[in-house]
Amino acid sequence: MLPAKKEFIDQNKVMIVDDDEDDIYLMKKALVRLQESARVNLDLTFILSGSEALGEIDRGLMDNALPDKIFLDLNMPGVNGLDVLQYCMAQEILDKVEVVVITTASDPDTHQAALARGAKSVCVKPNSLQEMSDLVSRLLNIS
Repeated sequence: MLPAKKEFIDQNKVMIVDDDEDDIYLMKKALVRLQESARVNLDLTFILSGSEALGEIDRGLMDNALPDKIFLDLNMPGVNGLDVLQYCMAQEILDKVEVVVITTASDPDTHQAALARGAKSVCVKPNSLQEMSDLVSRLLNIS
């Protein structure tokens, strides 16, 4: 008898936009951990700047291959997360792409600015792998 095939939840295309290498490392570890422990198949794209994110969004629009979700940092040099959100709004993709801001900023005004520009939600970045794993699991609706 052959072993049962592991069935996967539909693939989630997720773009992670963050300029901080330590935060990217923590997010990668959490997402890999999630893929190994849950029945989920994630197509992950890591973007290291806001301007690179705009280019990736443009490519997705041209190829009809936008991500399902974008996890977006706000505090980046040059094109910041609020600029990326504004661009997403201008391109009218926020009804197709769920943008979640994950930031170190904890002040209500910054959170409100992100929500006003179309972010689905705003979360403060966790400091531990377990907290990050719990957060991405919730954001991807995986139990």
